[in-house]
Amino acid sequence: MNNFLIVTNSYNLFNEELNKISNNITNIINFNYDETTPGEIIEECNYTSLLDEDKLVIVKHFKTDALSKELIKYLENPNSRTKLVLNALEIDKRNAFYKKIKEKGKVIELGELKPSELSTKINNYCKTKNITIDYNAVNTLIMYSLNNYDLCLSEIDKLSVITNKITEDIINEYTPKLIGDENFDLCDAITSQNIKKIVPLLKDFRDTKSEVIPFVALLASQYRLIYITKTVNKSPETLAKELSVHPYRLKLAKEKAIKYTKEELEQILINICELDYNLKTSNIDPYILLENFIMHI
Repeated sequence: MNNFLIVTNSYNLFNEELNKISNNITNIINFNYDETTPGEIIEECNYTSLLDEDKLVIVKHFKTDALSKELIKYLENPNSRTKLVLNALEIDKRNAFYKKIKEKGKVIELGELKPSELSTKINNYCKTKNITIDYNAVNTLIMYSLNNYDLCLSEIDKLSVITNKITEDIINEYTPKLIGDENFDLCDAITSQNIKKIVPLLKDFRDTKSEVIPFVALLASQYRLIYITKTVNKSPETLAKELSVHPYRLKLAKEKAIKYTKEELEQILINICELDYNLKTSNIDPYILLENFIMHI
């Protein structure tokens, strides 16, 4: 099987899956779907070098839009020497391309990791780096990083410069609690669409050099709750039991949901995924990316 669609907004989860697929292929071509055309991707997939070697074509930021239909023909008759890997943040399962690649290739959906899965991956990552990390340190790191896998690995890399024995004391000393009360206030102002509060809070956020990636994770969790209360016809109490969150959080989310349409919330969640991906993969100032996102809510 040579055609893959990987759905994830995690940089590290994508790369882990990519390593399984690549099978030591050295001829690797990278595309950004936003900066190319399906025709150029197809041409590269069909091109065979003089060495007649296997090729890996990676397409980041893939979307099942009108243009993606052009790739359906390629899936019908792909180049056997080329592995095509598409990375999408979100996917429309009703789309013709999705149905075709599910039939002719493989779809890999990587959702958020459960705490136990995250703990296992952190321990395995540390073993590959010859780093020891104790049980309490893992749990504290996960808590400080808001269950964000990419952020956990980034913090481990930073701490490994200091020591190869990471304890809870090391985490407490060198890894800041990235979400403070003021960040919750900014998150509340954004989700409530309170412009008067957003402006000064955003300035403070930038002036204090608050971390953007964990804040975006917080923002995403809030918008997911708002979307659930908008689309699921159940009481806050029932949802609270099913989702294991406090009923008051759902009550507040339901009040905020009135300000949005279902379609607006779906687009915001897609935009948050793209923001998170760009924060982890681009060199653009993270504060500019965040501000640009807020401007388009």
